[in-house]
Amino acid sequence: NEYKSYLRMGNTASAKAKTEIPPDPFASSSIPELKPENQSLEDIENAPLKDISYYPGTFEELPKKTKEVIATPFEGCNFQWNKMISERFQASHTISLSSFKPSSYKFGTTYVGENKIGPNEQYPILIGEYGSGLIQFQAIHSFSKEIQAKAIIHATNKCWSMYQGDVGYKGKDFSLQLTGVNASIINPQGIWVAHYMQSITKNLALGAELMFQHGQGVQHAAVSYGGKYYGDNYELTAKTGEQGTHLCFYKKGNESVSCGVEFEYVKQIGECVTSFGYKIDLPNGLSQFKGSFDTEWSVTGVLEKKFESFPFCFTLSGLINHKKNQAKFGIGFTIG
Repeated sequence: NEYKSYLRMGNTASAKAKTEIPPDPFASSSIPELKPENQSLEDIENAPLKDISYYPGTFEELPKKTKEVIATPFEGCNFQWNKMISERFQASHTISLSSFKPSSYKFGTTYVGENKIGPNEQYPILIGEYGSGLIQFQAIHSFSKEIQAKAIIHATNKCWSMYQGDVGYKGKDFSLQLTGVNASIINPQGIWVAHYMQSITKNLALGAELMFQHGQGVQHAAVSYGGKYYGDNYELTAKTGEQGTHLCFYKKGNESVSCGVEFEYVKQIGECVTSFGYKIDLPNGLSQFKGSFDTEWSVTGVLEKKFESFPFCFTLSGLINHKKNQAKFGIGFTIG
């Protein structure tokens, strides 16, 4: 049902996902890197408020820093070509070849508008992708420095397979976000999620999440609590609730090395996984390596190499699970 689908896409994930990574339709591998005025799409979307020193971030992004240093492998051969059509419009072609799943081709577009909210913020941002009979669309717009809205639509077989909308408010020392997944006000159905984060001190922030699911003869509500304690080069986060418990620790050693530890307990299946990951940026600034291992006996490594004289990125990925006697390897090429 919708509640279980949300759990798989939201704050908790199955322990099996540590060895079988589900595809993310809007992951960085499928979104072209558009750089209007020397700014990347990620910088534009996640640009902080410059005049807010105690802004705690959002409840949804609590484990973000730790997850960024844990390697995410892929399998098979991926080829991506990004083409700048204009200063604000870019197209991409992605081909995926694999012996374990059907090969696919995806065509994507990205547009960044001219409405400047701040030095690093330009809206609206429109992202579209089509492939394997599935159309995906994402729109992000900021009405002011404080208010931002987002919409995501997936369509297949001449119907909406998933639609999601959310609106967020960034205060001086708090954040508030409301999300609806396949939700309708006229005919009560779908999932509603409300997030709130509040800075208590300069280094401590606490928050809560309220999730309500209605439809198909089911009504269910769940509350989760979370917080983070952070400094200049470290961050400790925790989330706990009816679905389970999620603990993360992130530490930045220097400009080139950072590491993280993640503990995740999923109550629905009664399993827990602990992962350790690290990220190394080589001195030339053009190469990056991520490695990780977990209590499921999975060892993962991802190497990314960029070239200074040519817009080309070469990626190698590998995953070995000693417990299940499985191995997955991938190679990727990105131009543009």
